[in-house]
Amino acid sequence: MRIANDDVSQFLTKMVPYVNADGARNLNKISRELAIPYQTLRFRMMRLKAQGISILPLISAESVGLERIRASFKLSSDVSDLTTFFGGLHQSAGLHYYSRSLISQEFDAEFMIPAGTKPELARLLNALSEMNILDNIVLRRLDWKEILVMKTRLYDYEHGQWDVDFSRLSSDPSLKIPTPNLSEEYDQTDLLIIKSLQIDPWIKVVDLSKKFQITEGDISYHLNRHVFGRGQVPGFRFRWIGTPEAWSKHSVLGVTLVFKEITEESFRRAMAIVTSNPFAWNHMRGEDGTYITEFLIPTSHLPETMQHLSENFRKMELKPEMLFPDWAGSASYTIPYLMHDKQAGWRFSTEQSLAYILQMMKAYESK
Repeated sequence: MRIANDDVSQFLTKMVPYVNADGARNLNKISRELAIPYQTLRFRMMRLKAQGISILPLISAESVGLERIRASFKLSSDVSDLTTFFGGLHQSAGLHYYSRSLISQEFDAEFMIPAGTKPELARLLNALSEMNILDNIVLRRLDWKEILVMKTRLYDYEHGQWDVDFSRLSSDPSLKIPTPNLSEEYDQTDLLIIKSLQIDPWIKVVDLSKKFQITEGDISYHLNRHVFGRGQVPGFRFRWIGTPEAWSKHSVLGVTLVFKEITEESFRRAMAIVTSNPFAWNHMRGEDGTYITEFLIPTSHLPETMQHLSENFRKMELKPEMLFPDWAGSASYTIPYLMHDKQAGWRFSTEQSLAYILQMMKAYESK
């Protein structure tokens, strides 16, 4: 029987502080503090994926010696297997995410590479351009990237649907700009744990111990003192991704807005509008002043969302470029742990990366 103070309609909002802190990893503690029976709590948390919600660890790239680079380019139609090509870029050049835009066929990508190695990445992509594999390459280092907090108060957990009154959304141009978290100490064990948390944010210490053949004591030490303690993973976020049924019916649409090299005042205005919208799930600022934000929108709310954004952008005289990621040509990856050597640290060689990518493409073509 559900107890009186256990309001299922407010369940996600109650859970937000626990998710933000450590991914809601201690259900026993949460059960006691929220007075929700453990089995009830566990059942609801297990239902998150079916409800279209995931828990995403925040990765502080700077804390583990990496930097984020955003890239756009066109890919030759001769490259028929995206999985092989982009898999090679991930393993040897730190690719973290890519998506092909509908209609334009341009690719939007994000890399996490060893700090200071942007010239190596530029050389690699230019080499692929000289081989007529890539074209129209644009690179920009990101000063920061933030995963936005899911507006749980607008989501009906019990019925699995959004209830948004766009006329009441408010924006604040004085919002604090994220500051990258810096740490001088990390090791390969930290990277392996972070990679595992990206795959399964609830993975247990005992499973990490078996997976990496490291004692549970060492895993706990690295997890609590390094990964969480040093801010390598400063927290977690609820993220609405849409239900499997919604994706199968193509009723979820990705939208990316790119405000190219805008002024500080325009950036502030754009950020205020974007962060007030419940379907914006991240935003970032490039070193050249470009502001980028990504949305995931249920098609049932698409007209209202576009109207809300359009009206507010028009008032502020903002005219972003709009991209529509193709879900069939997109993928995300973990941190590039394969580029890290236990003794030598991070390594990035244009020549080795190029050879590896070409070898993978050749192996695929010979099948």
